[in-house]
Amino acid sequence: MKKFKRTVTFFLALCLTLSLSVMSASASTFIDAHGNEIELDDTLEAYSSVVLTGANDAARKGETNLGDLWTDALRWFAVSGKINEYFDEDDIAAGNTKIDVDADHIVALWNGGNLRADIAEGKFGAAELAQVLPYPNKVAIVYMSGAQLLEALEAAAQGLPYSEASAAACASFMQVSGLTYSVNADKTFDKGEVYKDPWSKANSVQRVSIESVNGKAFDTAATYAVITSNANFNGMDSSYVFKAAAEANEKSAITTAVVRDIVWMYIDEQLENIVGEAYAAPQGRITVTATEQPAQPAEPAQPTEPANSGEATQSSEYTVVRGDSLWKIASKVYGSGSLWGKIFRANPQIKNPSMIYVGQKLVIPAK
Repeated sequence: MKKFKRTVTFFLALCLTLSLSVMSASASTFIDAHGNEIELDDTLEAYSSVVLTGANDAARKGETNLGDLWTDALRWFAVSGKINEYFDEDDIAAGNTKIDVDADHIVALWNGGNLRADIAEGKFGAAELAQVLPYPNKVAIVYMSGAQLLEALEAAAQGLPYSEASAAACASFMQVSGLTYSVNADKTFDKGEVYKDPWSKANSVQRVSIESVNGKAFDTAATYAVITSNANFNGMDSSYVFKAAAEANEKSAITTAVVRDIVWMYIDEQLENIVGEAYAAPQGRITVTATEQPAQPAEPAQPTEPANSGEATQSSEYTVVRGDSLWKIASKVYGSGSLWGKIFRANPQIKNPSMIYVGQKLVIPAK
């Protein structure tokens, strides 16, 4: 009997040891940018068929496919209603338990300085997301008017066009989901009082325009729910408008949801753990225009007329004019903006498809 008990005890101890070993093998730790030790779930795994771009300040320069994915995840979290489970106790006690606007008034904004690494083609998991965002950010909701939203984007884009000297200021540049906007970086930012070095408040909106919100006309008087991070909620970087709007509307809130977890939830539940061709390139949500400074004087910017009623049947040349984007050019020459990738691939001098320049000459391949 004693021998039997010793055998059972040994067996249970062995099981516990193996269990702890498996748990240890499935979890690693990551020291975030605040010095916190974060335990990562190594069992999480997804696959990307494309490179998601975040390294080398890419998301500070213009729209990126990683920025599209990241903000889509945040907006989906709100529109789906899943966010309702993550309001904290004080908000719930105050009756604040859901988004207080319709889905077509929900947008997501994420500052480019908080997208810090690429996700390579192939398998990836929690560790790769932690490299992209090495901060313990929480999902936040800020209610603001359309006029405030416009000013927030104006202030966020004040560092553009990106350069080595303006890299720090460009950290506030916003990746977006649920809206399309443009930045005319040829215009001078109307600097107000210094907010935080190197950012100033905007005296007026001069450079940014919002074309649409969820496919509908933008309304400066409407109330929009902006899904973002607790850092923007609290006024990080150029986000003075976020802070003021949050303080003015008691339904604005910081949830208990961790941003990286929500991005993973979106990849798992919506994309079925595969990031595919939909995120192969930026989706045309942001247009940044700035006049290129060529070595020789540029010819007057005149668009090259495409052949056969707007359809390119043979390779031709096009000169970029103010207000152009690859999507708009593809619409002109091919009759469909979705074919912008053909132009992008034919012009290797374009490093970021959301940044083209007035006077720049592009090869337009045959349709």
